[in-house]
Amino acid sequence: MDTADLLDIRVALVTGKGGVGKSTVAAALAIAAARTGRRTCLVEVEGRQTFSRLFGTQPWDFSEREFRPGLYGLSLDPEASLAEYLEMFYGAKRISKLVVGNAAVEFATTAAPGIKDVLLIGKVREMERRRDDDGRFHYDSIVVDAPPTGRIVNFLRAPEATTELVSVGPVRHQAQSLVDMLLDPARTCALLVTLLEEMPVTETLESTEALRRLGMQVGPVVVNRVLPRRFADDERKALTDDLEVEHLARVLDGAGLEVDTDAAQLLLDRGREELARIDLQDSMRERLTEHLDSGLFELPEIYADDFAADEVGLLADRFEEAWQ
Repeated sequence: MDTADLLDIRVALVTGKGGVGKSTVAAALAIAAARTGRRTCLVEVEGRQTFSRLFGTQPWDFSEREFRPGLYGLSLDPEASLAEYLEMFYGAKRISKLVVGNAAVEFATTAAPGIKDVLLIGKVREMERRRDDDGRFHYDSIVVDAPPTGRIVNFLRAPEATTELVSVGPVRHQAQSLVDMLLDPARTCALLVTLLEEMPVTETLESTEALRRLGMQVGPVVVNRVLPRRFADDERKALTDDLEVEHLARVLDGAGLEVDTDAAQLLLDRGREELARIDLQDSMRERLTEHLDSGLFELPEIYADDFAADEVGLLADRFEEAWQ
């Protein structure tokens, strides 16, 4: 898959190691898709209310609400998904209302590993297959802020595990329909988010291989918070050639910036830290490129006292630029 195709994914499952910004990337991708005229839904599955805080909206729940033109959002809940499933497939409206909050349901979903994940993925499939009266799909794009890479394989394998446990009947049929969606490259793609740091890159490579073993399509790896190169070659050489603090203070003074040696030392340390991070970025980028054939899509580090919707919009710009 080329980076220009990122906005054409019907169901994008965005995952990554905790702390790499996968939720931010999911939000930016959804905004970009909506801007291009696609009716889009941004889906939260872990109930952390990340997006309600990020966009300054009311708390998200199981209701699909349009919080920007063409952009909807909801927070998935296993119990609500089960209630909807019972009503939709068995017409058990009264029973479906009773199961919400029922301790027996909580016991069942705890006792059967993966059943909660099946219910969550099942809701995503319902949204993906839903059609309007004119026969067109209700949503053009669904962006799922999926569980982190440490849990993503078990999350996505839950429907297949259910088909192995249940050989006949409607439950097996529904579980198989989820497997079909997840493994269809025309419908679903996993997008991994990473930082150019050793641990996130290692986990990204391992997770990419694990997802491919499941049969999932894996798109370009989204590299988040990439630092720009601020130093020219001669400036870099000056910083790495045992630059003396006193000399740096004199240079700054000649440029009209009067600083003492303590301040000059802080600037010198900060500059060398920056070079070390750039060197690390280069080596981690090379490692990803060497081991992946899916390509990289880089997003810049954005500095803000309060990272919110405006900053996410700047990242969405990058997705739009790649698509055009």
